[in-house]
Amino acid sequence: MKRIVKICIYIGALTILFSILAMKDTVFNVSAKQNTYTISTNTTPINKNMKKYKTYSSETKNYYTIRSYLEKMEIEGGGTLILKKGTYQITNTLFVPSNVTIQLNDGVRLEKSMDTGNELKASKSMFQLVAPSVVKNVEMIDEYSSSENVTITSNGKATIDLQNNENINGIITGHNKNLTISNIQFENANEGYFIQLVATKNTKIQNNSFTNELSSSKPAISIEAADFSYGTYKVSWSMYDETPNTQVLIEKNKFDEVYQAISSNNFTVDTYHSKVMIVNNFIKNTESNAIVMKNWKLPTVENNKIQSVKNDYGIYVKGTYKPIIQHNQFEDMKIAVLLEAQTGTNEPSNENTVTLGVKKALASNEGKDLQEYYMHIEYKATEPVEKIEFTDMKDLGKEEYKVTPETVTLNKEYLLRSSYTSQTKQYYALRSYMEQLEKQGGGKIIFTRGVYTISNVLYVPSNVTLEFEDGTEINKGDETGTPNMSPSNSIFQLIRPSLSKKERVVSGYDGEKNINFIGKGKVVFNLNYKLSSFAIIMGHNKNVHISNIQFRNMNAGHFIEMDASEDVTISNNQFVDSKPSDRYIKEAINIDTPDKTTLGWSSKWSNFDCTANNRINIVNNKFLNLDRAIGTHKYSGGHLHTNVVIRGNTIDTTRNDAIRVMNWKTPIIENNVIRNVAVNDPKKRGILSSGAINPKIRNNTFTNVGRAIQFIAWKNSGPGEQYDEIKDVLTGEEKELLKTNQLYNTTENFIRISSVYAVYSKPEKIILKPF
Repeated sequence: MKRIVKICIYIGALTILFSILAMKDTVFNVSAKQNTYTISTNTTPINKNMKKYKTYSSETKNYYTIRSYLEKMEIEGGGTLILKKGTYQITNTLFVPSNVTIQLNDGVRLEKSMDTGNELKASKSMFQLVAPSVVKNVEMIDEYSSSENVTITSNGKATIDLQNNENINGIITGHNKNLTISNIQFENANEGYFIQLVATKNTKIQNNSFTNELSSSKPAISIEAADFSYGTYKVSWSMYDETPNTQVLIEKNKFDEVYQAISSNNFTVDTYHSKVMIVNNFIKNTESNAIVMKNWKLPTVENNKIQSVKNDYGIYVKGTYKPIIQHNQFEDMKIAVLLEAQTGTNEPSNENTVTLGVKKALASNEGKDLQEYYMHIEYKATEPVEKIEFTDMKDLGKEEYKVTPETVTLNKEYLLRSSYTSQTKQYYALRSYMEQLEKQGGGKIIFTRGVYTISNVLYVPSNVTLEFEDGTEINKGDETGTPNMSPSNSIFQLIRPSLSKKERVVSGYDGEKNINFIGKGKVVFNLNYKLSSFAIIMGHNKNVHISNIQFRNMNAGHFIEMDASEDVTISNNQFVDSKPSDRYIKEAINIDTPDKTTLGWSSKWSNFDCTANNRINIVNNKFLNLDRAIGTHKYSGGHLHTNVVIRGNTIDTTRNDAIRVMNWKTPIIENNVIRNVAVNDPKKRGILSSGAINPKIRNNTFTNVGRAIQFIAWKNSGPGEQYDEIKDVLTGEEKELLKTNQLYNTTENFIRISSVYAVYSKPEKIILKPF
């Protein structure tokens, strides 16, 4: 008996196993049978029985043909249906099963026809995204369990034309997942929807156009819950379980001459459409609100252009949780955005949830030709409206901007920041102009006379001229008035704002280019002796010009930090007064490389590739009461600064060597006046050089200097000490040029050349004739 039981159990187990294997084989075969079918306007149904239907006619042929292929693809588990160029008359609803792609070739037109040529009654829709068998068997669908993985698209110019037939809809969804509708031209709706989105999850509507709609209530795209009470969603197969839409992306579409573009005019209390994203669309000529969101949760409406709203608002919001409406452009309408309050018990929608982040996003928008440049937020119908200011586009896009110390920020979002204080408002104003110049590809800012106190870094993009009128003073601020933001150590950095917070994004000379700082009259950049501060930091730049500015009051930083830059001219400026640094080595103009190991450069946006400077012209400037005027104090092995020209400058009263050459190739230092170098120190130099390759140092005048010029072999100590020592290379001709320099009241009447590192005795001497 026991043996018989065991045999039965064994047989039963084998039966189950074979059933599972059979099921797997069936699934595999269904998947394998997914096919691609191509039809034309002349193709007849693949189901030949349909040609025998009484309702089959020349008018219904296209409908039955497409229907037959969709039904076949349902049996096969999906597939692709390609429609060749031509006009297809669609009289009745095409039901689309799962895993189906409908591809409309270039030149395809699907026209909604109401003429069947027989007793068949034309339908009120062109597509419904539900399996044909569900409709046939009168099944009911809930949640997101209807057709999934459906795509309706075009590989060229294809059109869905509703032919102005009244109350006709283009595509009706319901309880779907993973939908894509792309690259289709939708035309000629009349009190119907082009697309009715109901109870969908993960839907993408991309690169379509929606035009020519005759309606007094229907948007081009409707976003609704599966709620029977609306009266707008009427299909036989829906459970009406109030399922909302979630994860909807509507992007890069065009809407023109529609009643509304995208809208939830109806709502179900406590049911939210979640994570709807409306981005990069162009909407114009709407009769009513361009976008309506009611009972949405965490929606994003970003980078859209909305123009010519004839009535109501650009965007109308009600009962929505934390809507992010940002970086849109609104043109030609009364009011861009209204967040409306709950108005009474007869309309029990949820209230809007508005946070500081929501307000900041609202302030980031731009407008033109509006009645008001404020976003309206209502909290209660009986309370005053809160108004969030945003930018007037007429203030943007100029080749030239003029600012004053009282100028307000272009970016109104900054007004809502906790770090916006009386100490930072000028910084935020100027920052907004730099960001605008980056957006528009460059321009000029004219600073009118007055005092500008800059608490934090202003990042300067390419193709920008900063012109400072007579009487302008740029002060380094050391207070922000808030614990939420610390002041910076520099005023200007030559990197576009959008890259300033990123790491290792710029190399070589591929950073910002064509930047000018130009003073007109008396212009002062005052560092106010802030410790380790900088007026201008440039790195990886090309074609920079700085002229006619007085740089004042440095403390252990540099007036100008120059790394990895090419074609730079610094002319007719004054560099005046610094506090003594610990070793007297802080130059007014520092010529350096972006090298992590030498610790001479810390801007994180550099990739620290040790690029040296090239073609640098420092001409006709005045330097007074500094550690050093110009120089390098660390080098990167094998990366030489090339073609540095220092000409016609006056350097007076330095605590250390006036010019420090280090790892420079073919520099020219000529016609400069250098005096009062490290007074009472007979060993300090007017020019100290290490690792100069073929320098031309000529016709300079040295007064009250211990040693006029000295060449010594050198090696980094501490940071950067891994690099080999460097030494100068001078030809006989270059040594002869040294004799053209003139001395007045110097300790020595000769130039020292020491070619061995740390050996200074018995140098080669170039005798100069005192004057």
